[in-house]
Amino acid sequence: MAENTEMAQARLQARAFMYQMAHTVFSGEPDETLFDALASDACRETLHGLAAECAGVAPLATLCDGVAESAETRAAEFERSVSDCNRAIIGLGANRASHPWESAYTNNRGLLFHEETLEVRNAYRAFGYIPEMYPKVADDHIALECAFMAALANGAVSAYAADCDEELDRLLGGLHCFTRDHLLKWLPAYAADLEKDAAGGLYAAAAAALAAFAAHDEAILAAGRAERGAA
Repeated sequence: MAENTEMAQARLQARAFMYQMAHTVFSGEPDETLFDALASDACRETLHGLAAECAGVAPLATLCDGVAESAETRAAEFERSVSDCNRAIIGLGANRASHPWESAYTNNRGLLFHEETLEVRNAYRAFGYIPEMYPKVADDHIALECAFMAALANGAVSAYAADCDEELDRLLGGLHCFTRDHLLKWLPAYAADLEKDAAGGLYAAAAAALAAFAAHDEAILAAGRAERGAA
């Protein structure tokens, strides 16, 4: 029983880590603090643990190993990441394939601030969250969606530690629904497009890892809800 408890806690913590890391990566131009975090033992160990269950995380883990093990590799990755961010994430590049907003993939005209964005906002509000820069930002940016998932995942870690089963079920249900109804509807296509715009770099690896993890985690969350008899 103790082993199962430790495994459950580790899974909750790994989920929170994955979304918090993705939020940080996609929030803006990279800096040395971000690269210190990517090179840390904790980051690399968690990513390799996730990669053992979800192969799509492995390229990101390998990239982080390179950043940690070679100053030359770190410098090259940092320079490339700044360029990739300005071109493909912040949006200074023309004719790019990728767009870091859900509605760019789910709206049939690729428009922002439309019904799809409002659906994301409503999902946030159901759990008491509103983006800090609301209403000046599109709520469905990848960084904001990851911040929301990280908040729910961290809440689940706390609820589990406090033996608050009802709150834990509520948060896991929210994680499952948002993964199923939002993340999986656009992250795979976004990751594929970002690989075209920023092949082999941090952002492409992070998006691919996130898409693979979300698909893997959705199955785990769905199975857990089924066991508990949740809808």
